[in-house]
Amino acid sequence: MSAALAFAPISAVAWAAALARPTPAYAQKRGAGMEEFAEVDPYTRGERELMDRLGYVTFAPFPWHGAERTPDVHEVLGGAPMLWVETQHFRIGSSLVTYDVPNDGEERERIADELARLKKRLGRLKAPKKELDPWLRLHLYAQRAEDLYATFMRDFDISPADFEATGPYLGNSSKYLLLLCERQSELGRYLRTYLAAENDFSYRWGWDKQCMFFGANIEAIRASWTNPVDVPFDAQLFCAMTASLASNFVDSYKATFYTAPRWLGFALGHVYVRRIDPRWVTSAGHDHRKNRREDDWKWEQRVRNLVSNNFFVTTEEMFAWQEYADMNERDHMVAWSKLDWLMRVAKGDREAFLASMCTPSVTDGVVDEKAELLARQKRALLAHFGLTPDELDTAWAKWVKRTYRKR
Repeated sequence: MSAALAFAPISAVAWAAALARPTPAYAQKRGAGMEEFAEVDPYTRGERELMDRLGYVTFAPFPWHGAERTPDVHEVLGGAPMLWVETQHFRIGSSLVTYDVPNDGEERERIADELARLKKRLGRLKAPKKELDPWLRLHLYAQRAEDLYATFMRDFDISPADFEATGPYLGNSSKYLLLLCERQSELGRYLRTYLAAENDFSYRWGWDKQCMFFGANIEAIRASWTNPVDVPFDAQLFCAMTASLASNFVDSYKATFYTAPRWLGFALGHVYVRRIDPRWVTSAGHDHRKNRREDDWKWEQRVRNLVSNNFFVTTEEMFAWQEYADMNERDHMVAWSKLDWLMRVAKGDREAFLASMCTPSVTDGVVDEKAELLARQKRALLAHFGLTPDELDTAWAKWVKRTYRKR
């Protein structure tokens, strides 16, 4: 059994400064042709000691999923240059070309910090100052994915003993799959060949009790901008990956497979994306027909206004959501804030709460799924945080007024 979730393009914030600039013609780093990737990683040189420092199992070739191996997938993608790495919890493929780091302060600072961490782990790192080559991008995305896995474990107080009975990877039998493509055509070939799916931006997929997949391409992100000068496209891809991996973790925890309430995966994605760069929150209920204002990403102020005006969705209403379409942009902001409060402020058993939220009631006969979902969440909240939905709303609203600034 398998299931899939496709996502719409990132909601790009139309910065006035960027829109005022002329649109350059995009070309690949090495000219009109396909960029050639170094066959050997120049940073570890394939040395076992340095690979171990980064937590790598192997570079290509290695098994991907089922009977497919990385050379098979490479051929399906059209033979474009690809890099592959297997880490402790992920199998990752990347065709991302050299990236010129734009004049965006937030992205430059974050990448500098990430490279400093990578250098500390390797013991040495002579990286270009203003660009990220394909191998460096692979290393950064591997580091980011493993960081997120560790953060998820830490935030919910999860230990391997909590899930190993059903599988070694958050309860699943195989590692999480991550495919990062430069071109839409590459992702399209993969989806059509292996998943019989059509999508030109990004895609999530799961195999029951086995593993979860996320694939995206940066060409689609870039195409959503008419004036892409100094737009931090790497930040946008990073945030899209983060949001979808967070949902994959929730939707596969203890091999429960898409039984968690829909709002939980989205809200957790918002929590993690906003820690990286709050400008690039994805799948947040925004009506793409409407223009976004420059400060729309400042959710704290907007949530405080909703609380002050008593115009926010209640937890009981939130627990009743079943589909993405049930949530508007205000709902996403409130769900993000409430989950952030539960994760960082409220006293409770976070792992038990997560497990209870993801695990449907076992019963004989026909089940009213909507009623079961609502009852399950209420039980989890009361059992593991000692709160009713109304009590959560009251405590959270007080915290919002104390914590979030008006302006």
